[in-house]
Amino acid sequence: MSEQQIPAFLERIKTDKNLAVALFDAKTPAEVITLAASAGLDCTAAEISQWQATRAVSRPVESGICANGLRWRSLRGPGGLYVQIVGARASFGLWCPSR
Repeated sequence: MSEQQIPAFLERIKTDKNLAVALFDAKTPAEVITLAASAGLDCTAAEISQWQATRAVSRPVESGICANGLRWRSLRGPGGLYVQIVGARASFGLWCPSR
């Protein structure tokens, strides 16, 4: 799997209320990885600070806020395309492993 799946994953976040709620309530990277896998994204995740997940970035791709308050954005970084999500309890960075 590759970062080409990220746009489809973001579309799911925008349209699947249950996924958005589950991501908003996630507490650990393992929960996020499981949720992403159920949405068809093979990814790695790590908890990041809210500051890191919300600071200005130089290469933003897309961002949004779901009806339940889940904030997300995708950006280009040194290793490719990344997703950052800000939930109720924690913030996470997601990326697809290189294959």
